[in-house]
Amino acid sequence: MPSVIEKDALIIGGGIAGLWMLNRLRAEGYDVMLLEKNKLGTGQTIASQGMIHGGIKYALNGNLNSASEAIADMPNHWKSCLAGTGDVDLTSTNILSEHYYMWPRNSLRSRFNAFLGSKALRGKVSSVDKNNYPDFFQTHINGPLYELKDIVLDVPSLLSCLSKNYQSDIKLFSHDSGWSIEKNSAGEFKSLLMQQGNKIFNIKAKQLIISSGEGSKDFLKAFIPDEGLPSNMQMQLRPLQMVIVKHEHRHPIHVHCVADQLTATPEVTITTHKCKDGKTAWYLGGELAESGTHRTQEEQIKEAQKKIAELFPWCDLTNAQWHSFFINRAEALTIDSKRPETASIHQYKNISLCWPSKLTLAPNLGQQILNLFHENNIKPGIYDNPDLSKINFPGIADAPWDTLP
Repeated sequence: MPSVIEKDALIIGGGIAGLWMLNRLRAEGYDVMLLEKNKLGTGQTIASQGMIHGGIKYALNGNLNSASEAIADMPNHWKSCLAGTGDVDLTSTNILSEHYYMWPRNSLRSRFNAFLGSKALRGKVSSVDKNNYPDFFQTHINGPLYELKDIVLDVPSLLSCLSKNYQSDIKLFSHDSGWSIEKNSAGEFKSLLMQQGNKIFNIKAKQLIISSGEGSKDFLKAFIPDEGLPSNMQMQLRPLQMVIVKHEHRHPIHVHCVADQLTATPEVTITTHKCKDGKTAWYLGGELAESGTHRTQEEQIKEAQKKIAELFPWCDLTNAQWHSFFINRAEALTIDSKRPETASIHQYKNISLCWPSKLTLAPNLGQQILNLFHENNIKPGIYDNPDLSKINFPGIADAPWDTLP
């Protein structure tokens, strides 16, 4: 006979979104279980650059859209959590940089783009005096440099921080062992039947929360195989080809390099990370990563080498190791297939399909799921559940630069 487990909510997916929702719901007294099929953060979360930004990258053309407005106050929200005064305690998270910079390339158009962005987000961007330039830029650039009220976090330490308080509620869920979904007479989610080794568990929950990114389709198809997915439950994929440069340069940089074209995406977005082998990794995103999906890995690395040489001619990367990899961003489907501008929850009966849209908006998604529970009058229950200590904790995913050959 299966061991029956009863919960107020069952969360599928252990990225930042799922873990943030777990923290918010548990703090409100809800009994919640989170299942992850790999290590926590595997996929989109661990592939992110760890930037908590206030929307400047969406305002480089001078226009404030709902994306830039939605995340304008997110850095302050995260900072309060990092200080231990917010709705989730992140005090043990490693902060890689308290500041982020925006540097226009040496052309009038790129400077104009940066100027527009700084004006659109007045009060959140400030010009840096040359005497206060970061060491990496000292004596090397003459043009303007802007400081943003953004921060960069070490994602593995963020995952560890979000999971440590409720580690007993987070379980490894192996798809290979077999699973199925049961519905009640109203066609709502009733339970998830899963096998772990020689043990079978029947997990019942009032609400099923799916935040597993690209893997969400597996659960949705298992639940709605015949009638087809409603349009509000469908996803879109936007691929990236990220680049990693491992080297021994001693000065870290965290910067948006603004393109010459009038665009809402920085030409290159760079964050700096310490590797387990003692080396330093530059992690390259932005337009380079977006346009790189049409290149082979060899072509993408050559393009990155060319661009970095143009941007930083004073920086010797002769002995650097260059790598690239592809990653899909799974998002809520939009009418025009463009990037969703806000975090969103799409409801089907008692299933919530959750999309944070970007790392920065995870707190917004957490508040939305809490509001949903209150609006639906879902009350915390008291359950007599079996011992679950034999189901393993998934562990934390390694950063991309620590998994290279």
